Amino acid sequence: MKLQVEKRDRVGSSASKHARLDKKLTAVIYGKDVEATPVLLDAKDFDEVLKQLGKNAVFEAAMTGGKTMQVIVKNIQQSALKNQIQNIELQAITKGQKLTMSVPIHLVGSEAVKEGVLTQTLNELEIETDAAHVPTEFQIAVSGLTIGDSVAVADIQVDSGITVLTDPEEAVAVVAAPIFEETETAEEEPVSESEAVME
Repeated sequence: MKLQVEKRDRVGSSASKHARLDKKLTAVIYGKDVEATPVLLDAKDFDEVLKQLGKNAVFEAAMTGGKTMQVIVKNIQQSALKNQIQNIELQAITKGQKLTMSVPIHLVGSEAVKEGVLTQTLNELEIETDAAHVPTEFQIAVSGLTIGDSVAVADIQVDSGITVLTDPEEAVAVVAAPIFEETETAEEEPVSESEAVME
């Protein structure tokens, strides 16, 4: 995908607020051979990139009146009070450059696990890869799991261009037996003679 970016002449909170009113997002592009450059992105276009490529999106950023760079989303700063993007960090990458990132793990078929309690114990996988092999997520089929079964990092299938950095023995999902709490019924205490109602 390719997004048009516009070099930002004004920076600061006031300029950022004005950009959001104009349906733009503030961002900065930096890299090994690229000087940190403040830019503006179209909010709608960037939202579409995230929907299609995920949080580790790799796309082309075409600078208005300048060159086109391949970039990866390194960080998205959001407002603590609102679900609103405040700023985006984009890293310019070169062909073959190795990238380290965390990729979401998605369990498929969890609703089919009828026996036991399925728990996902790891939500992201740390990997190293190049821009050509960046995945949006890793999917793990769990529909066939029963009580006592588990899935480890080593069980996740990855492309040959991806190196997994997370401990291969770390559990991703486990199915445990349900825990039933026993309710204790208080035994009825005998009424003592002193407590008996005298007629």
